[in-house]
Amino acid sequence: MKIHLRLKDILSPSHFKESPFLKKQVLTSVLMCIFCMNSVAIPHNRYDGHNLLNLLKVEYPTLIGSKDVIIRGHVTDDNGKPLPGVTIHLKGTSIGTTSNTNGNYHISVTEGGILVFSFVGYETQEIKIVDQSTINVVLKVSSTLLGKVIITALGVKQNTNQISYATQTVSGKELNTAPSTNFVDMLSGRVSGVSIHQSSSGIGGSASVVIRGFKSVQGNNQPLYVINGVPMDNFSSDVINQTFTSMDQGDVISSLNPQDIESITVLKGASAAALYGSDAANGAILITTKQGVAGTTTVHLSSSLTIDKAAYGIPQLQNSYGESSPGSEQSWGSSISNASDIISGFFQDGITNNNSVSLSTGSERTQTYISYGNTTARGIIENNTLSRNNLNVNETSHYFNNKLSINANVSFEEQTINNPYVSGYQATVLRGLYGFPRGLDFTPYKQYQIFDSTRNVYTQNWPFITADDQNPYWVANKNLATNKRNRSMLAMTVKYNITDWLNLQLRGSRERINDLNTIEYYLGTQGAYAGTNGGYKYLNATNTQYYGDALLNFAKTFNKIHIDGLLGTSIKNSEQYGVTAGNSTNLYIPNVFLLQNMSVINGTTTSQLSNQHEQVQSVFGSANVSYNDWLFLNLTGRNDWASTLSFTPNESFFYPSIGLDLLLNKVVKLPEVISYTKLRGSYAVVGNAVPLFVTNPQNHLNSQGNVVFNNKAPFTDLKPEKTRSLEFGADIHLLEDQFILDFAYYKSNSINQFFPVAVPPGTGFSTRFVNGGNIQNSGVEITIGYSTPKGRPFQWSSNINFSTNRNIVKQLAPQFGLNQFLLVNDINGYSSILKVGGSYGDIYGPILQHDKSGRIMIDTSGVPIRQGGLPSYLGNPNPKFQMGWNNTFGYKNFILSILFDGSDGGKAMDLTEQMLDGLGVSKASGIARENGGVKVNGVVSETGATVTTVDAQKWYTTIGGRGGVTGEYMYNLSNIQLRELSIGYSLPNKMLRDKFIKKVELSLVARNVAFLYNKAPFDPNLIYATQNGYNGVMVFSQPTTRNFGFTLNVTF
Repeated sequence: MKIHLRLKDILSPSHFKESPFLKKQVLTSVLMCIFCMNSVAIPHNRYDGHNLLNLLKVEYPTLIGSKDVIIRGHVTDDNGKPLPGVTIHLKGTSIGTTSNTNGNYHISVTEGGILVFSFVGYETQEIKIVDQSTINVVLKVSSTLLGKVIITALGVKQNTNQISYATQTVSGKELNTAPSTNFVDMLSGRVSGVSIHQSSSGIGGSASVVIRGFKSVQGNNQPLYVINGVPMDNFSSDVINQTFTSMDQGDVISSLNPQDIESITVLKGASAAALYGSDAANGAILITTKQGVAGTTTVHLSSSLTIDKAAYGIPQLQNSYGESSPGSEQSWGSSISNASDIISGFFQDGITNNNSVSLSTGSERTQTYISYGNTTARGIIENNTLSRNNLNVNETSHYFNNKLSINANVSFEEQTINNPYVSGYQATVLRGLYGFPRGLDFTPYKQYQIFDSTRNVYTQNWPFITADDQNPYWVANKNLATNKRNRSMLAMTVKYNITDWLNLQLRGSRERINDLNTIEYYLGTQGAYAGTNGGYKYLNATNTQYYGDALLNFAKTFNKIHIDGLLGTSIKNSEQYGVTAGNSTNLYIPNVFLLQNMSVINGTTTSQLSNQHEQVQSVFGSANVSYNDWLFLNLTGRNDWASTLSFTPNESFFYPSIGLDLLLNKVVKLPEVISYTKLRGSYAVVGNAVPLFVTNPQNHLNSQGNVVFNNKAPFTDLKPEKTRSLEFGADIHLLEDQFILDFAYYKSNSINQFFPVAVPPGTGFSTRFVNGGNIQNSGVEITIGYSTPKGRPFQWSSNINFSTNRNIVKQLAPQFGLNQFLLVNDINGYSSILKVGGSYGDIYGPILQHDKSGRIMIDTSGVPIRQGGLPSYLGNPNPKFQMGWNNTFGYKNFILSILFDGSDGGKAMDLTEQMLDGLGVSKASGIARENGGVKVNGVVSETGATVTTVDAQKWYTTIGGRGGVTGEYMYNLSNIQLRELSIGYSLPNKMLRDKFIKKVELSLVARNVAFLYNKAPFDPNLIYATQNGYNGVMVFSQPTTRNFGFTLNVTF
């Protein structure tokens, strides 16, 4: 049926001069007839004539002569940054779209209509379409709903007003102020509540990241890392043995190219990371990488070069007393005058060079980002090098009027570390260097090898080869370790906007990491590592992780109530396959490092084949409900099914969270100086699965093919570890956001830990696991920010981060008689023991015996007496509080950045100093001899006579050396450090006008500049190893470096 109407004739003004009401009634009646005859559904409450006319324009524009137009444009915020996800709809209709990741949109609408632009946290704008094809919009932050959009769990963008937990975001530009080979270290001092320590292995070493304190006794304490919404596998291989020998083979996260990072958001509490499940029990670090930008093509070149000098942790040696006797490795001899400085000439200048190039381009439909990065580094010790290559491709496309978007990200990383530094007593470079007898000529031993004509091979040139003592140049050149890592990651996200309030997102990824590690011990190396023909160790392991999730996201407004959230499901499948082989006593042919050359005589070759597989399946959901933009309720729930909990009734475990936010400034009239105030609170429960083979331990075959029977009983009643977390906080903005205060108080209790306990004889097992434990962390986090108003020639932004954490072991497993647990069991006088009432990481060791008055007990021969019995409590490495102060000053084209950080409290044990004291080479042992002995407050145990001086050699050979009295070697870790310093200059725009080059920035940078306060003889920010229990001890760790250099950034 065709209708030919001219509404302008029907509704001619001349027909209704006296009755506008009659005109409205006629219009409504005519339009109702038209809709009924054409079977057009009439929305409820749309019977008003003008609403019906708008609907008619949309459904049947030809009836009234209206025409469709395509409107294009982009949406940005006040700072010109694109706003993705902005809802654009034609007022009075269901026609709408959303802006893409670059803020671009296009929509087909009827001319004369009104476009409505709305986004959470911003003022809604309405623009009438009058002879326009392009409409660009700048949305302003709502004066009554301050806040910014950040990335939260599962990659979901949320306004900070809706978030009931603490987060902090660091921009990629800030991270690259003073580059490092491990970008995680650059978060130090920038985020409150996060403790970051670099391992002692130098370049390529892992970083320990702990958010709000240690929680898990047997499990992992590191946070989950998420890249563009996809969890990644950040395993690290840090090998420690009972001789305190540690080789850190690096973690995965350190191999990322920091130039690809757009921002990093730290989710601190259990509420923040609840949707990620058990992997995020310790918090999560969300990494958002750069993407292409529509409408522009940009090429960016970045280059940095730093010189790295050994600066902190170099021991001071005495120059006054020589070796005890010819051929002795100790220096308790007579006075000398020929001692030389053998340390400063040993360390070389390290060099770190980072180069990166990226291309960003795109149209409204497709955006592309491609980058390549190359990092090379030379350590401060000979033959220690790093080489890394990164390739990253990120492609985003939009289809069907932006209803469908597809993002694909492919990245490849290849890294080789040669001779990563080995800490500890044995197989380490620095033990032989630091302990070399004073006064003995070191020059001949720089030629570290001598020819053995009998065997026709070179062997080690060293006067005393012991389990601990080897030529440092031999170790650097003939104990050769190579760690090669290849990582690839493919991720894809498909998102479809079903309506303007509902979308479906599918995401999947595959991450594959291959590690090939070898150690070659040449003939002549100490016998524990190499026999008469040398030794060889080999590891080849591949870790593959598949991840997929499906999210149904929704957002709907009903008058004053807004509801958004998601329903989802995910699966994570992890597979690990590896082969290890080693022969620490012999090779068949000398110095031929091949698997085929391993001798099988006397079963000296050990080999192992590992094949592990675990899976976690999950369903989850969240809902955020707001009332009138001042009251916000957040709910989440997740249920996991973990394969590691198989053979138990607890394979499935559920954990919820709830949060509440109140915008006080919208409820109560506050002084004008207060522009924004938010109060927040949350409670969450997060589960944490257990490692493989705990519930059902397996037998295995040894290298000779014999069955090795498992000695642990199956843990069939295991419950998953859980962390219950409570958090309260406030966000206060003053003077239109010039001053910002973020305060948080939290308390968490990690329960259902698992412990091994002895079982009665006759059961066929020696131990079984039990549930127990309650580790409590509580603390305060404060972030204070200031920035000068925009538009002034001088700009200053300042941020202070302050945090405290108190850790208490509330309970272990008293029902099984377990009231203490050994994290580290007495390695050379160092133990880390958990006891009820104590704290995670408590250090125990031997001490000197004292009488009731506190005087040191001395025996009749003048030797201090070591207290017998159990080890004594010596301290805890965790600080009372830590803080960072970051400042950026800008004037015209100059910019100055300064970062301080520091901590108060905490103690650590220095076994390096102890060993050097026992050998008599330390400066302290020399001073004591010059002073006639060590001044003490002592008493003879048998006679009660007062003792004020103890012979230096008797004192230091008692408390020093391996297995000495470690209680005398505890140091306070309080420190204040100038962490980063950078001064940069950008070429003026007028110099680059109409030039091919758009921007040039040159900066002079420095890291680890100076300690303004430090009482420890080492860098207190360094740790021996990243494993649980080892952050309170130093054993011949490599000195940390002071780094100076420059960065150059050029944009085309």
